[in-house]
Amino acid sequence: MKALEATPHKYQEICDNILARIESGELVPGTRLPGVRALGEQYGCNYHTVRHAFETLAERGYVELKRGSGTFVTERAGDFKKRKVSADKVLRTTDKVGVLLPLRRWGHYVTSLIDQLHHSAEAQKIHLNIRTVTEIDINSAALAREFMEQDCCAVILPWIGEDQNLGNLHDFVRASELPVVTPNPVHGLENNCYRDPRVDLDTYHSGTYLQCHYFQKLGFKNIALLGPSAETAEYFERKLLQYSRWIDRENLPNLIGLVDESRQDYDRIIKRWSPMKGDLAVIAYHDEMALDFMGACSRNEISIPSDFAVLGHNNNPNGLRADPPLSTMLCPYDYIADGMIAHALALTRSSSAQLGGQEPQAFYIRESCGGRLRLGNAIDEMVASLLADFFRK
Repeated sequence: MKALEATPHKYQEICDNILARIESGELVPGTRLPGVRALGEQYGCNYHTVRHAFETLAERGYVELKRGSGTFVTERAGDFKKRKVSADKVLRTTDKVGVLLPLRRWGHYVTSLIDQLHHSAEAQKIHLNIRTVTEIDINSAALAREFMEQDCCAVILPWIGEDQNLGNLHDFVRASELPVVTPNPVHGLENNCYRDPRVDLDTYHSGTYLQCHYFQKLGFKNIALLGPSAETAEYFERKLLQYSRWIDRENLPNLIGLVDESRQDYDRIIKRWSPMKGDLAVIAYHDEMALDFMGACSRNEISIPSDFAVLGHNNNPNGLRADPPLSTMLCPYDYIADGMIAHALALTRSSSAQLGGQEPQAFYIRESCGGRLRLGNAIDEMVASLLADFFRK
């Protein structure tokens, strides 16, 4: 399969270049940066893009914008200078890995992944040092330093919230004295993700393709995608791109519902989709969202699955207790945990162990998707054939 290059936004490229020059010692506190027009010519962009980069760096405290004087590197930027860990220390301590978790709403997915990380580490005789933090940002680098002092060789971020500030995430990765593994692809941090994000861009080798194709095989002509409206939900943006590509190639209507997970937002989406009752299949970003959507359908007298069919993701046990029980899909947790640990150890050797190709997927067909209602016992054979086809491509 062809791996497509993923490039960061131009303003982020400018930010990264300036921060790299700070790291190298070329730009010391007090240095005046070139003007926005001069840098615009250097980077082949307009001066508004450079100004955006300057404003972004100023928000993080690395430069100061002085009206009439210019843009200057701050004293705080001196603390940002990345410190290197000696290779011999790293190679001596590859049996300990730090795990950093933001204190936000975790849900079933994070709890299950942490449990599997424990099992995977134990099987490889690796010790995990797990810490929590309010926010992943430049200040979290102090915890990465503590990990290093405790002989950890890398830091794994098993989960970042959909509202994670990506600029703060960049700051943390740069300031960390240990290599960092991220759970999702992020512009400018593609090499940190445990999976190769360029492979994800192949629509026909994604979990999104499987979900769409499953509903198509059930005969649905309207297949919708339900996801978060948060602007920083970059992982969902990739799913959105995969969905839109598939829908376009199959000449089906593009039906996207973005919600902030409030009751009113779900009601708004349901009202918009109501004219398609009886022939609408909904792919939810995760099980918690699917369950909230099903609850909203019940309030609006929409029957699941006869009016709307619903398919979730992550196999939350609460789905079994829903009425009707939630159908869902899952990328096995052992695949993710093993991949994160392997990539963490590889990064300590300035290497890479990013996973590529198709992720293993499992369907849990219950009642909410309408599969058994439409195909009866033949649904199991259809799913087996769908998965076999997927892994042959």
